Amino acid sequence: MADSDKPGTRHRWLLVLPFIWQAALVPFVNDVDWQPFSLPFPMVWQMTGILLTTLVIGVVYSIDRRIEARPDTDPAR
Repeated sequence: MADSDKPGTRHRWLLVLPFIWQAALVPFVNDVDWQPFSLPFPMVWQMTGILLTTLVIGVVYSIDRRIEARPDTDPAR
């Protein structure tokens, strides 16, 4: 059984979201002329990506902690 198929590890696929945010969507962001708070939109996009990454890592960490706290799971698996 692969690691990603084990119960309790599928939530780690959330960690792909920041990569998609930073790498895959940037070509669409570069052409935006809107300037929130008088900042270039790509800069705001990157700062929002930092917040998204922090949130995703926090959620994954929280889920990991909850899974480890369950008495019926073996953390060595």
